[in-house]
Amino acid sequence: MPDGDRAVNRAPRPAPRARERSDLSWARRPGPTLALRLIRAVMRLAYRLLGRLRVEGAANVPRTGPVILAPNHVSAADWPAVGVAAPRALWFMAKAELFSMPVLGPLIRVCRAFPVRRETADRAALRATEALLAEGEAVVIFPEGRVSEDARLQPLKSGVALLALRTGAAVVPVALLGTERLLPFGAHMPRPVRKPVVVRFGPPIPLEDLRAPEQVGGTHRDALEEATRRLEGALRALLAGKG
Repeated sequence: MPDGDRAVNRAPRPAPRARERSDLSWARRPGPTLALRLIRAVMRLAYRLLGRLRVEGAANVPRTGPVILAPNHVSAADWPAVGVAAPRALWFMAKAELFSMPVLGPLIRVCRAFPVRRETADRAALRATEALLAEGEAVVIFPEGRVSEDARLQPLKSGVALLALRTGAAVVPVALLGTERLLPFGAHMPRPVRKPVVVRFGPPIPLEDLRAPEQVGGTHRDALEEATRRLEGALRALLAGKG
């Protein structure tokens, strides 16, 4: 996820207008396709057989309205784990390099992923996400921006906070435990695990007081930093089993 401070650092603005989304017609498809439903069914079975998948806190995910799911990132197996565990259809922000890969590129497109150019101020990715959230969709964004090689939580980028404050979307922290054993960093094939893979959804993070920081004597940079701190704290608590 691109660093929000580099992307835009100004007052919250309304969701993008229709003309700004004219090149984002893909974001207004009616819903999951038959192919996506079949892929999800196969993935769900694979996670149950290989990962002994356990889902916790699914009731914390709002069933309607704009939502950003913000998981930690420890494995290439993370995004499908969130996809099969979530109680609603999702979109995924994924690094642009994946879309040019054989097999994987077409697969993630069917799974409703869209590209982001990492380490840049990718305004196209921001507009795409804002368009989806304006339509009441749920979007998965990994706030660390990349996979952790040692499975420890890395410093978070501020992009999730930026989008949440600009759009009013709820932010649900998601702890992923054990996906790094199912598909270790650098591996290409999953392997069965004895200890269950856990997808743990936390309650939405309260951010309402940060959406008008000037009213409480703060700045928008302060609001971004505080929102990011709250997300990091929520993720650490969930990873420790305290959420």
